[in-house]
Amino acid sequence: MQESLKISNDTNMQLSYIRILNTLYNQVKKDCEDLDLIGFKGIKIVNDDLLNSSSDGNSKDKLILLPKNKTERYICDRKYEVVKSTIYHELCHIDLANKLPHLHSLHKKYIELEDYIKCFTIMIYIEYLAHLKSTKYESTENIDKFFCSVNDRKWDFNDDCDCVWFIKVSPYVIARALDNRFIDKDYVQLIADEDVKKHILEIKEILCSLPSENLNDDMSILEKLENYVSNYIKND
Repeated sequence: MQESLKISNDTNMQLSYIRILNTLYNQVKKDCEDLDLIGFKGIKIVNDDLLNSSSDGNSKDKLILLPKNKTERYICDRKYEVVKSTIYHELCHIDLANKLPHLHSLHKKYIELEDYIKCFTIMIYIEYLAHLKSTKYESTENIDKFFCSVNDRKWDFNDDCDCVWFIKVSPYVIARALDNRFIDKDYVQLIADEDVKKHILEIKEILCSLPSENLNDDMSILEKLENYVSNYIKND
């Protein structure tokens, strides 16, 4: 019997799509026994312009936000794996919010204080952990496209925008490269630009040294990562 999921549908998504969304959620839920989902409030369908245009979903206050038009297109085109991947990834974030409450609280605090170095440091670690778990739901086609986009980009580490973008994308690169399906491909070694590869390998070494199983909710474990981030992000 399917578990009832609270779906807030203020945007009037078609009810047939809501039913499919509920089915997809229940398929994903079977894989969540190791996740701490205490306080999970359900899914809210929102107007697309409330989320980043490149985002398939987000979570806020233990509520998953899905963009109406984009999600409807995925369902209409039967790209169910994209929707399931998004739901599972956001459930991983809720799990981490429960397991690392102090780091999440610090992240909000540093945003308010405009301490971008510490803010990005925590964000990188949390995104890395979430993607380590959720990449199994991503299709090999989408991951291939993602790595091609990283490889095809012209990076300039003297440019502030490129530095910020690199820091934001780095946990996605490392976590996906560690997916068992792609170990043989060794995506990092396939990066054509040797300078970019050097930067990726540096942060990979740091991230891989951090706990990913027995989690430690203490900012002190991120000291080395914070020092690394300070090479790319400035607070002034």
